[in-house]
Amino acid sequence: MFGHHTPTDRAAILDEVVKAYGAGIMSLETGVRMLMDAGYPVEDAPEEIDRIQSRAFAAAGLLADATGDNAAVREYLGLPEATP
Repeated sequence: MFGHHTPTDRAAILDEVVKAYGAGIMSLETGVRMLMDAGYPVEDAPEEIDRIQSRAFAAAGLLADATGDNAAVREYLGLPEATP
């Protein structure tokens, strides 16, 4: 059994996060936490995740296609409820 793998420099950690998140084997929350631990200037992880998701239009489109739920898409993007 191998021990825990921890890259030692910020560039390696960023590369690891980008690859793992992009491959779908790491959550955005874990990736942001790893970047914070590496010294990236993220002060509030949930707030950072909200900012990332508010600009993730391709992911929002996939969510809309998968669920057909426009309210869920608006919530994901951090938009207010639609008015009738």
